Amino acid sequence: MTKVDIDSYKRTKILATLGPSSWDYDTILQMIKAGTNGFRLNFSHGENADKAKQIKLIRKASKEIDKPVAIVQDLQGPKIRFGDIEPIEVHKGDEIRLAYEEDAIGDVLPIQYDLSKKVKKGQRLSIFDGKIQSEITSVKNGIVTIKIQNSGTIFKRKGINIPDTDLKGDILTEKDKEDMRFAIDHDIDYVAVSFVQTADDILHAKHYLAKLGSKAKVIAKVETKAATDHLESIVRAVDGGVMVARGDLAVETEPESVPIVQRKIIGLCQRYGKISIVATQMLASMTDNPEPTRAEVSDVATAVIVGSDAVMLSEETAAGDYPVEAVKFMKRIVTYTEANNPL
Repeated sequence: MTKVDIDSYKRTKILATLGPSSWDYDTILQMIKAGTNGFRLNFSHGENADKAKQIKLIRKASKEIDKPVAIVQDLQGPKIRFGDIEPIEVHKGDEIRLAYEEDAIGDVLPIQYDLSKKVKKGQRLSIFDGKIQSEITSVKNGIVTIKIQNSGTIFKRKGINIPDTDLKGDILTEKDKEDMRFAIDHDIDYVAVSFVQTADDILHAKHYLAKLGSKAKVIAKVETKAATDHLESIVRAVDGGVMVARGDLAVETEPESVPIVQRKIIGLCQRYGKISIVATQMLASMTDNPEPTRAEVSDVATAVIVGSDAVMLSEETAAGDYPVEAVKFMKRIVTYTEANNPL
């Protein structure tokens, strides 16, 4: 029997997102060979029939090189977006009105979620990853009126964040439940629940999966202000792990708070024996370039040094020009850091 030096393996795992740049068999195979330990399937985009094909390709490639690879289903959650609108320029002081698509008429802009049942006057509402900030000035007859605080352009299907709002248990949407039923039929390993606010959201997801007879474990995506106030109970509730979803988290809180929240989550996961995953923009420049920035290298290395169990690639492998190279470079950073960390 051949002996393998345990030090030749990286301890920090790499999770890569599948997308148009990477869902052909050869690229999946090369990404696994390059160091990918798991694939994230983003259920906010695409059809489930396509996801089924991708799962078959992952399992085939995993078997070909005899390397176990996890599959993570990333649920869309209550993602709040504008409907199909023409681009609209807004300026500081403008007031615009929003309503659920079925109720939007005249100059009322359609959105894909009925905010009027959740939000209150005085709460914040940000648009397009925080590029446009506003405050809710009234909620009446299903119409939410907001006052714009800076100039910008609103485009169709751009996202809306409501950091001060409690969604009161509406974390698992009907689409999510349908997608979770899909997970049962395709032997998915982990289900990542988006926009978690409290531990109850995790318990609800675990109960639903158990009722379906699934053995998939739940990952909590921390990306809301409410979640940062309930970190310990969320970590204790999960059976899979916790993902620091830094994109929406930076919009929902403040960008400068994200590194501290990240450290807290990793520490809590270590205390309670749960998996921690650091995600979003880790090697973002490799979406278009063959090498990352030095700051990105430092970001990945820091996650390894403080004890993150996994680091994730998002757009880099889903839509970037260098999906395999991004995995290779991330592995280089991980293995060098693990081998030379002086702590």
